[in-house]
Amino acid sequence: MQRLKQKAINIVEHAEPNLPIIGLFATVGYPLFYIVWKYLFPQHYENLTLRLIEAVISLPWLFYRYLPKKAKTIFPVYFFISVPVLLPFFFHFMMLRNEWSIAWAMSSMACLFMLILIVYDWIFICIITLSGFVLAYAAVYALDGHVSYTEFHIEYIPTYLFALIGGIVANHRKQIAHQTKISLLQSLSGSIAHEMRNPLSSITNAMSSLQAILPNKPVGKETTGTVDISQSGLISIHDVIEESSATIKRGNKIIDSILASLQGGSVDINNFKRLSAKKIIHTAINSYGYNNLAERKLLIDKTAVTFDFLGDKDLFIYVLFNLIKNALHYKNRPDFKIELTAETGNGFNIIRVKDYGPGVPASKRERIFDRFYTYGKSGGNGLGLSFCRRVIESFGGEITCNSEEDCWTEFLITFPAYESKAVKDIKKEILKNKRILIVDDQFSNRVLLAKYISEWNCSSDQAENGEQALEMLSSNRYDLIFMDFEMPSLNGDCAVQQLRSTHTFDPSLALHYLQAPIIGITALPYHEALSRAGKCGMNDVLSKPVLRPDILQIFERYFFSEKSTITSDQEELLSGSRILLVDDNETSRNFMRLILEHYGCSVGQAENGQIAIEMLEHEDYDLVLMDMEMPVLNGIQAAEAIRNGKYFSRFRNGNRIPIIALTGNTDEKSILRVKDAGMNHHLGKPISRDDLIATIAVWLNNSLMAENGNKTSPIQDYAINKDRFWKSIDKEKILDRSIINSLKEVGGKEMIDNIFPVFISDTKKIVTALATAAEDGNLKRYDQLIHELKGSSGSCGANRLYVLSRYIHEFSSKGKWPDNESWIDILEKTFTETTTAINEMLCAEKP
Repeated sequence: MQRLKQKAINIVEHAEPNLPIIGLFATVGYPLFYIVWKYLFPQHYENLTLRLIEAVISLPWLFYRYLPKKAKTIFPVYFFISVPVLLPFFFHFMMLRNEWSIAWAMSSMACLFMLILIVYDWIFICIITLSGFVLAYAAVYALDGHVSYTEFHIEYIPTYLFALIGGIVANHRKQIAHQTKISLLQSLSGSIAHEMRNPLSSITNAMSSLQAILPNKPVGKETTGTVDISQSGLISIHDVIEESSATIKRGNKIIDSILASLQGGSVDINNFKRLSAKKIIHTAINSYGYNNLAERKLLIDKTAVTFDFLGDKDLFIYVLFNLIKNALHYKNRPDFKIELTAETGNGFNIIRVKDYGPGVPASKRERIFDRFYTYGKSGGNGLGLSFCRRVIESFGGEITCNSEEDCWTEFLITFPAYESKAVKDIKKEILKNKRILIVDDQFSNRVLLAKYISEWNCSSDQAENGEQALEMLSSNRYDLIFMDFEMPSLNGDCAVQQLRSTHTFDPSLALHYLQAPIIGITALPYHEALSRAGKCGMNDVLSKPVLRPDILQIFERYFFSEKSTITSDQEELLSGSRILLVDDNETSRNFMRLILEHYGCSVGQAENGQIAIEMLEHEDYDLVLMDMEMPVLNGIQAAEAIRNGKYFSRFRNGNRIPIIALTGNTDEKSILRVKDAGMNHHLGKPISRDDLIATIAVWLNNSLMAENGNKTSPIQDYAINKDRFWKSIDKEKILDRSIINSLKEVGGKEMIDNIFPVFISDTKKIVTALATAAEDGNLKRYDQLIHELKGSSGSCGANRLYVLSRYIHEFSSKGKWPDNESWIDILEKTFTETTTAINEMLCAEKP
């Protein structure tokens, strides 16, 4: 039904430009042709009353552009009721009453062609034509008691069918060509947007690099103390960078929103927050890109009062930017200025943007909000004010234009009061997409909380202890969690600590739960509960019993305010990791390399997917950052090649290595392509430093868990337990035959005969170098060698050596020596056993 409704709306939009002309022809033509057929070329039957009724029915078509807004919303219904009556019914009725005369047979044919031009869809054309004819036939039969075929000729049937089918085919081809042009324009707009993102991404990376190199931003407000620069200067630098990054993000959001608008999408309401009118006006005025200081002086902020409204900060700033830009077009007029004011009212609030330009004629004040309509200046595309109206209406408000020609123009932006029903309905629509977990061992508490939450159209699930909660959290994405403190099995404190650590979570959820708000609910004294909450990673505390206003307060704070949730320091996890950065933009690669190297990463660079595959074959990496649009082999093709592994002989980690997509297209279709290619995650360009570091840290932290959790992984999982590891290492099988057999399938016996002698030789050098590094206390060299040994042993199927080196790597990656003083002796012994097992295997396979 929804699809049928959308199809009907599309047909009306297609016919919309011609509606007034068709309405004029119908309103004038129906009465006029009464004279033609009554007196000039008399027919057997004529009906002036019917013609006048048809003329009246066509009046809404004639005055479509002047219909009220509410009338336009129901016009599609009227359109599909009136079309059969105005065209097929009338012409077939007159043809049947005139006993199939040649004049009316030809008129019916003309009616058919007109219908095909108006309604391009062949199904609707057939339905409307058939329904009109049936109604006409029934009406004639009801009036006359029979239908006469006096002048009917059998030749009418093939002629009529030819006209119907031929007209539909011709119009369908025309419509396909039209849709092709539209698709081309949409594709072109997407390409332009993508190219716009690339320089923006480079700028963002430059800012992130600078922010990474600078000392950390001071937490307190003190401006005393010295570093290489003063703290106040340092704070100023960070503020500039943060504001610049926010501006670029805002620009990209506008690009996404405008493209969505062009492609028929609606404004995304999920990012709506509570905003202050005065603050946002101040931000818009100060951050607008003026050409010179003189332009800035033309804007006057007269906001003496303020109010709050629900909306998207970036989109509303764009609305103000657009109004300011349009007004500044007339900056050279005498006494020109722009005034911005805010007013509060009873149930509504207003922001006024008034300029003293040439004004807008009364006949144009509504049309300036139409898509692709421009007035008063050349070079515009007519999208600005149309998009502004879409944005404001999504806030529950409206934007109108008042003007006095040659004096001024004023745009009134009206918002519903923040506590109004309209805003509450928008919040419910947003919360409908949220999912909440309630964790409490008391059934009555869970039921009460669930009831309060459901009143906001929000869905919720329940768990009765921490263990059950963690199990549910590991397989579902929740936007907010209510967690009781004292519960059996696993209390709230411990559950939250495990959740925040993300050690046992799938990486697709781990990044989300680093920052998801968690609210403690407890009967403990508030200050005691607050202290415990802070230590375990909760964001807030509610005292039992929880009341309705408490839930609203939490929703306001964590869903509708700009307050950020907790952040996690991920620097330690990145230190020593090996990242392969694949991007054809050298500037982007260099800036991202600076950021990653600042956090201790070793970075390899490739300019396309083909080079990335070659580098993976020759060197081990822990994670791949993959751009999407590249020559030779793009990101999708490269990811698919890595996952299927057919281009590799040495590299065996293709199905497990984390691959993060770097993409300028974050629409649903593009994200689906990323997932289908086997990539683990995506980051939208321009990429912020914090998002990049947090994402990489989560995937590095969970890659080992993902590797062991993969049922097809040939390496046997080993749960690290420091108390029993060293005693049980000898129980591990020395060789993993499944990996060795896989190598044989890829390269045959010749590969086995060649690769293992090289492996033994290289490993002997590594073990010797490790002993030297241990004697010298060289932690960095020790870490590099252990990482290399872990990769080579795992790839060759040297299982016991792999398990041992993997365990030691847990220490080396943190800059520590293993927890066993005899570790190098055990490593040498394991290498000797591995060498013996390999030689025995090679000998056994000789003919």
